[in-house]
Amino acid sequence: MSTLLSERRQPITAPKLQDRVPAQRATPRASARREPAVAVPSRPVEAPRASWSLILSLIVATLREWRRRRVGRRELASLDERTLRDIGLDPGIVDYEMRQSFWRPPRDWRD
Repeated sequence: MSTLLSERRQPITAPKLQDRVPAQRATPRASARREPAVAVPSRPVEAPRASWSLILSLIVATLREWRRRRVGRRELASLDERTLRDIGLDPGIVDYEMRQSFWRPPRDWRD
């Protein structure tokens, strides 16, 4: 037996609910305070709406970026080992990059 267990003679018990002291609050509860209600506008507040052309242009830009990534990865995969060594890339890096999904941005392999 360890020395800590052999020195402890009293059983370990959890504190009872009646032994606990309720925490004192610095401020009264929110339900006890009465504050005046905030003036409610007569009509609902409208959030500014984006124009459809802005939304459509963002979607088109995202699709173009995804296509650019896919084409770039395919071009990288078409290079032979000698060309990859010339630009300082390992074939394992190209294999890793080819397995990435089109929505993932390409990694910077220059470090």
